[in-house]
Amino acid sequence: MAHIFKHPTDSAKGIVVISHQEAYRGKDHYPDMMSRINEKYFIGVHYGGFSNGAPYPGFASFFMGRPSVTDISRRYPDAFEIPIVSSNFTSTVFKKDPEVKKYWDIINISRAANVKKLDIFFREIKKIYGKGYKYKVLLVSPKRHEDTPEDHFMDIEDAYYRMFSKEERQLFTLMRLAQNLEFKGLSKTQLSYFYQSSKCATLFSDCEGSPGVVAEALLTEIPVVMYAGQLGSGKDFLTDGNSVVWQDYNNANECLIRAVENYDKFSFDTESLANGYREDRGLEQLKIYFDKLYSLHGQEFDGELINTDDLVSRLPSHYTELPWVDSRLYNGHMTTEEHYNKFYSELKIY
Repeated sequence: MAHIFKHPTDSAKGIVVISHQEAYRGKDHYPDMMSRINEKYFIGVHYGGFSNGAPYPGFASFFMGRPSVTDISRRYPDAFEIPIVSSNFTSTVFKKDPEVKKYWDIINISRAANVKKLDIFFREIKKIYGKGYKYKVLLVSPKRHEDTPEDHFMDIEDAYYRMFSKEERQLFTLMRLAQNLEFKGLSKTQLSYFYQSSKCATLFSDCEGSPGVVAEALLTEIPVVMYAGQLGSGKDFLTDGNSVVWQDYNNANECLIRAVENYDKFSFDTESLANGYREDRGLEQLKIYFDKLYSLHGQEFDGELINTDDLVSRLPSHYTELPWVDSRLYNGHMTTEEHYNKFYSELKIY
């Protein structure tokens, strides 16, 4: 999603950040516009999804991406690297509240996209019930208008009723949120409470960019259970003390059982996790990089930024309250000429 961090002044450029998908379209379809923007703004590219091999456009002044997500720094060694991404701006509402009692044993917050492997999650939960464990499981799975049969688990509700008995469904809650709600369908405050009342969190994907659920769970101080070979930045802050990982998906159920049965024995380096994930720390670190960027170009950064709220949603195109976004019902990527033109008009380039 195109994001305006700073407007230009008479003596210094402004800052905008676009997604790597928008950078690709801008490179091929709107090069003149990008050239005009580049005269007044430093243009950054945010690599949120796993994107080794993704293009780095010539108009970019810097990129935002962790080494576990993108190989830009290796392919373009002269590019100005800011190893900070959306998950580094996780809301401060995700924190441990010792007053909240544990109710859920396992929580999974995932869209029904095929990459989330919820069919395998169902299979492994069924194994847990088959072993006699009566775990309370919560799957929060928001619908989106862009969900298609080609890449989504469209019959998830039917599978839920087909696979799990009436007794098991008393334990396993499938929370399917309507597509007319915003991105995750629940407020961050409500999601934080669900984490706080859970013993462990899991996600079943084998490839992610910067998975927010890992950051949210760790900041809430509950262990994460996931695939050891997952590509992306999900494992960047995992340790033996705060997670359990499986090597084989057939053994995921065993790892979930281990996490639930030992949930109160895990340990969390709260200071390191705050530095790695929390929005206030992320913003402090980002300003340090911007100061270096301006100095490199012989300009002075005054430390003032705009639109710094909810960067965890803004940077990966999950934020929709913008003039160039058509509706809250879809993501915030610029995909048409009209989107780019509306964005350009907000830059106040004359």
